[in-house]
Amino acid sequence: MSNTSFKNNIKITAVIAIIAFIGGLLFINACNKKKECCKPKEKTTEIANAPTPTPIAQSMPMTDIVTIAAIRKSTDGTPSVVLLNKHERVYNVADITLLTFLDDAQKANTPIKITYDPWQGIITKVENTTNEERQIYAQKHVMNSSQSAIFSTEQISANPAITDNLESMGIINTTTPGLTNMIPDMATAQLMFNFLTKQCCALSGPYAIDYCISFQYCEDGCYARAHKMCYVINNKYHYATQKIFSFANSGSDELCVKGEKWGGCCINWWYHVAPLVTIKTPTGPKAFVFDPAMFDQPVLLTTWLHAQENPACAGGHTPHVSMINVQPTTSYSPASYSGTTFDTDPFYADTDTTMVHYSTLVSCP
Repeated sequence: MSNTSFKNNIKITAVIAIIAFIGGLLFINACNKKKECCKPKEKTTEIANAPTPTPIAQSMPMTDIVTIAAIRKSTDGTPSVVLLNKHERVYNVADITLLTFLDDAQKANTPIKITYDPWQGIITKVENTTNEERQIYAQKHVMNSSQSAIFSTEQISANPAITDNLESMGIINTTTPGLTNMIPDMATAQLMFNFLTKQCCALSGPYAIDYCISFQYCEDGCYARAHKMCYVINNKYHYATQKIFSFANSGSDELCVKGEKWGGCCINWWYHVAPLVTIKTPTGPKAFVFDPAMFDQPVLLTTWLHAQENPACAGGHTPHVSMINVQPTTSYSPASYSGTTFDTDPFYADTDTTMVHYSTLVSCP
């Protein structure tokens, strides 16, 4: 073999090696982009050092650090009703000592550690928080809801159609720049809805996101489910979202829902939240809600609200949506009983913890 041919062979081999190396890098980059919607956010030191969450066993008590939204004190000797910021479940407290502790915490607006039984709907233990626990809790940023679109029951009743048209409500999706504000048709919306539904923890997987979504456990966790769904819709499909919060924050109002998808038991909340999107329909743009915990397809906002006023699940309370509040995607959970301030979860730390905690639980066991 001539010296020239030998040198040419070396050059060809080198070129092939370089092409193979670049191809490998491109393949890895493509895989990373495919997983972009599930990539964990960079967390602060305190959140990153928090204990690794583990699934909670069915019917076992749970603990969390919370602030008190409201206490509806009983005057007839029945248990008082306690409503917690973040958690939508309605809780009862009969122990006067615990009730006094909770009352003091509400007045001081300080976070406390509670032990609660979501299956019986009662709070069983209350403790003060440690400095470390308060430090982690303090990383939740309370935002004043300057972008609120609040509508009372009276406004909704006077014009039911208004809640199905975000433009007539004076609301425009204004999430991250670069997102498409309107989903072009119901088929596209259903495709996204089906993808989210397949991430349900009740299914065997494999899941296409980092943590399965606990649609099968309706008693609590709507705030985490909504936050994760919005992230997927924004980052995988590049459509804009907002969040719709419904509140039962007046008198004896409660949101009363029948868990039709999970066995038909009654579930009671003081608020609920889900992603809100705009879908183009033959009759114009409409406001639709993504809530796989309650439905098998996107539903009109009015349909979603009506399902939360089921008289069969009232249990002596008033099945009634007191008000609604349309919030930007960044809002996570209520920070006040008024439904006008909200905590955020920018690093998805509470979102992921809630997903893992509730991954093995089911409603209507």
